[in-house]
Formats: sequence, structure tokens, C-alpha cells
Amino acid sequence: MRAAVYRGTNKVYIEEVPVPSIGPGEVLLKVQACGVCGTDLKKIAHGDPPPPRIFGHEVAGRVAAVGAGVQNWKPEDRAVFFHHIPCRSCDLCRRKAYAQCSQYLKVGTTAGFEPAGGGFAEYVKVMDWIVRDGLVRIPDGVTDEEATFVEPVNTCLKGVRKAGIRPGDPVLILGAGPVGLTLLQLAKLEGADVFVTDPIRKRLETAKKLGAKEWMKQSAGMQIALVAAAAPQAIQAALDAVRPAGRVVLFAQTRVGELASVDVGQIGKLEKELIGSYSASVDLQQEAAELVFSRKIRVEPLITHRFPLDGINEAFAVASNPSAQSLKVIIQMNGAKG
Repeated sequence: MRAAVYRGTNKVYIEEVPVPSIGPGEVLLKVQACGVCGTDLKKIAHGDPPPPRIFGHEVAGRVAAVGAGVQNWKPEDRAVFFHHIPCRSCDLCRRKAYAQCSQYLKVGTTAGFEPAGGGFAEYVKVMDWIVRDGLVRIPDGVTDEEATFVEPVNTCLKGVRKAGIRPGDPVLILGAGPVGLTLLQLAKLEGADVFVTDPIRKRLETAKKLGAKEWMKQSAGMQIALVAAAAPQAIQAALDAVRPAGRVVLFAQTRVGELASVDVGQIGKLEKELIGSYSASVDLQQEAAELVFSRKIRVEPLITHRFPLDGINEAFAVASNPSAQSLKVIIQMNGAKG
């Protein structure tokens, strides 16, 4: 099969690799579509983790084969997966810090090499614990492209819930890319009065169509700020925007070792909270899927670019360089949307 193989910093090549073999309890999924995630882009750009790997985890596909003992899935069933599932029994899981669980850190899907998602390939193996607890059926009437949003919507929903939004809260979202626009819609569902800031005017226009107001420095103090922009200065901007005892949630800051300068007096004296949110929550799997499948979260307007697997480096370039024309980038297999 063909796959986009990561071979080093900014080096991804289309190669022929073996179709993964599956064992008892496992499923082989034929990939139909895979979203390009900023987390994978960072790994490729920084050469971390070590190659070779096949990335891609926002996957929608069709079951191609099932291993012995698999009872609830059969060929041609449509599915998305969560490539991480926690143990749910360790101290971290009891605290609902699922993304820090050692079992969660084991990637449970692969198209070859060290497991890294595998969605940028024609077939991907779903390991037994993911088949058991992380494989989600796509209902009729939902396109594969829409279904690729189930996992990223979960991560955004987790961030919104950690923010503790109450109805009527003024909430600022810094960054109106696909993540920011998803956070916006989820915050609206929580009853927030949502403001958005982004240097790209067209993205602000999209945010307004989804119900946001444009934030200005003279806007009243925010209760909550969600940072969906990776720029270090966005953190201080968020702290400045929230009122005393407000809360800032960092969503785009995903690389350990990155530093930012912030006014710690605002955290100490003014009791502003600065917290992080990373990856998905197993507790929110079904809710996130239903939000996408019911179209309560509108994902189709977020898709601006579609590329075949052979065009993956162009897709990465578009996704890595935000513009007025670009939001979510999807890799399509066989050129089909449905």
C-alpha cells in the first residue's frame, strides 16, 4: 500500500509499505479521509519523535478485515477511532488526567513502524484495546470528511469543559483557525457570550458567521480566555484580557520546553488561573461524536482544502502557513467525500 512516511525533520515521502497484518481482537481499516492536525505538523517540523513513522490520527474509514474474536464489527462498517485510550484505573485516571496516563500514551493504531496514528496511509491497523473502547461507528448520512472531526472536537470539548464556562460568561478565543472556530461553537453551546481575535480578517468574518463578536482591547473584561494560537505572546494577551479571578486555558501550547514570559502578579495577586488542556477525554467520546454526527457543531464550513495522499507535502505546507484562504486541510483517499 502507499503511505506518507516521515523520515526526519520536514522529510515526508510517499512510499510503498506492507499492509499491516492484524491479530486477534484487531481491525484493519481502509482509510477514506484523514484530517491534518497541528500536533503532527509540529512533530514533523521539529524532527521529534525519531523517524520512521506514519502520522495521521483524525481518521474516518471502512472496515477491511477483522481479527478473531471481534464481534461487533464487520467488513464495510464505517468507523472513526480514538488512537489513545487510558487505563481508567491509575491515580492519574482517577483524577481524570487521562492524557497523562502511561497506557494513554501508547498509540493504539498504526500503518507500520512505531505506532503514530497511521491515517496518512491506505490502511491502518486498529489494536485490540482501541477496537474495544475507541472505535466509533459512523452513522448513515454523515460524510467521511465530517467524521474526521470526532477526535479533534473531543479535544476542544475537553478544553471548554476545563474552562468551566457558565451561561452568560464573556469568553475570548485567541485564534480563529479550525481549532478556534470549533472552540467557539462549543463555547456557544455552553451559553457563553463569545469574542474572537485573529490577525486574519477573513477568519474573523467566519467566526462572526458562527456567532462570535470581534474582540477589541476596550471590550469588557473576559471571564475566560481560550488560547488557540501557538504564539507565546498570546498567553500574556489572554491574561490581560481576563478580569480578576478569570481563567486562561492553554490549548495550542503542546511542546514541552517552549517558554513564554507572563506577568505572574496577575496570577498571584489578581487570582487569575492559568491551566492547560491537551488531547481527548475518554469520558467525552460519545458526546463529541454526537455533536459532530448531529451537526450541532458545524464542521463542513471549516474545510477549505482537500488533497490526495500524493499531495501530502502541499497539504502540510497549506496547513502550516495560515492564510485568509485556509482553515482545515483534509487528505482524501480515492478522491471521495462521502
